[in-house]
Amino acid sequence: MNTTFDFTGKTVVITGGARGIGRRIAERFFEAGANIAICSRSNAGSDELAREIAGDENDRILTTAVDVTDVAQLREFLDTVADRFGRIDILVNNAGIMTAESVYDITEEGWQRVLDTDLKSVMFASQRFAELHRRNPKPAAIVNISSISATTYLPNNLLYNVAKAGVNTITKTMARALGPEGIRVNAVGPGSTPTDLNAALYADPAVEQALCDRLPLGRRARKDDIADAVLFLASDAADYVTGQILYVEGGWLTL
Repeated sequence: MNTTFDFTGKTVVITGGARGIGRRIAERFFEAGANIAICSRSNAGSDELAREIAGDENDRILTTAVDVTDVAQLREFLDTVADRFGRIDILVNNAGIMTAESVYDITEEGWQRVLDTDLKSVMFASQRFAELHRRNPKPAAIVNISSISATTYLPNNLLYNVAKAGVNTITKTMARALGPEGIRVNAVGPGSTPTDLNAALYADPAVEQALCDRLPLGRRARKDDIADAVLFLASDAADYVTGQILYVEGGWLTL
């Protein structure tokens, strides 16, 4: 169920916002009146993406290609958004990749790719966001996308598990550091949510059904379940909430 929030006049940055959960988060912020800026690795289809989300209201949306593992590109993107809309009020660190391999198959290249995408990008996007905030210090929020993998340690997902555990640590550490400056920092930890990142794991409907049968709420998450949590943590309704990891997982962590 969608919850109504009003972000009129706010500017929101969503990394990795071209598809999946990030795309739905971007759509929901736009529907709630926000200016939104989306970056993804490829610029292909960015104009189409903007039209699909914003229609003719292209003055409230910015879409561009950014390699979030490149700190210089990431900082330039945030600077461009701040110049375009005057300031950035909310940062959603959503960009991420997932790989599946045994401990014996992990390579240095794979380690670097996952940790740079899922963890380094969170650190340096948040750093630049905080620096820009000092120019115009009003209440602001960072919402990071974590995962139940940060605490359940799913097998054959060591790199992703490590990265998301790191996201939780960044969230709590930055909440303490940035709170005095008026920036709240929280994270949402989705449970199993249908996206292209995990589609192969559930290609067999029987596998998905077996998981749903185990979950207390009897289903996998919908993208709107995750978006609802993100919008709540970014909203004034959560203005006394910081340093928290909100797991949206249908009871998985009770198993």
